[in-house]
Amino acid sequence: MPGQQGDGPAEDQDKPFLRKPQGVISVAAGVVAILVAILGVVFDFFPGVRPEPEPPKLELSDVDVAREQDIAADWTLGDQPQSTMTDWTSSLLSISLRNRSDDEVLVTDATFEFSEVTKLGCPYGAGGSVINARYDFKVPDGFTAPSATPRPVKYEVPAHSTERIAFTVGPEVDRDGSLPMVYTFTVTLSADDKSRLTTAPVVLMNPHHTEAVLQAADSAMRSGTGFATPACVKQQARKARELVESTALVSPELVEYSEELNKLVALPSPQ
Repeated sequence: MPGQQGDGPAEDQDKPFLRKPQGVISVAAGVVAILVAILGVVFDFFPGVRPEPEPPKLELSDVDVAREQDIAADWTLGDQPQSTMTDWTSSLLSISLRNRSDDEVLVTDATFEFSEVTKLGCPYGAGGSVINARYDFKVPDGFTAPSATPRPVKYEVPAHSTERIAFTVGPEVDRDGSLPMVYTFTVTLSADDKSRLTTAPVVLMNPHHTEAVLQAADSAMRSGTGFATPACVKQQARKARELVESTALVSPELVEYSEELNKLVALPSPQ
């Protein structure tokens, strides 16, 4: 008599359970489940037996902010475009990566996580020029921290080598009369070997306009003249000192700027 629908082929109806395909599958699944449970118990009681995942191939070797780099910058004076500058100085964040493995590693992403963006200085006047420097990471007007922003990158680190990757950071638009900008942030690099490497906090300064700010601060502290006021200079000198002391990785431009502001604060007040 033919088997009813769902009972399997007629020739399987009289076979013992373990000789039926579904029986073999059920037993195999049960054996696998038992083995998984046993391994779990063994790993709980003998954690040293648990297989360790393969460590990432890439590691952070060094981070520094002691370098500068000249980059290109487009600028206009009034409404007239000018020749592109090639010597626009930028502070540089430099990250050294070490690959100890036998395989090349590709860095694929860099996430900039800003905790603070600071305008540092007192007013000093304005002009008609507008600069659009070609920074690797451009911070737009109105940018507020905290904020994390990923950027795709493509950087290869050969096997058994140490390579350096560097970034320039600055304002998207730099107008005459702008104040120096200071950025406090970390960078997390992601690679195709599943590495995620995060720097210590960095304080990087856009060094432009510092000379104009210091000249205005000097006039304010010596004679009480100009756009800046002694009270503003004292406040900004204190803020600069706090930023310098906030972390170990501070750009030398900010250290020098802070020292100059605080020297001016020490001058006798104008009568």
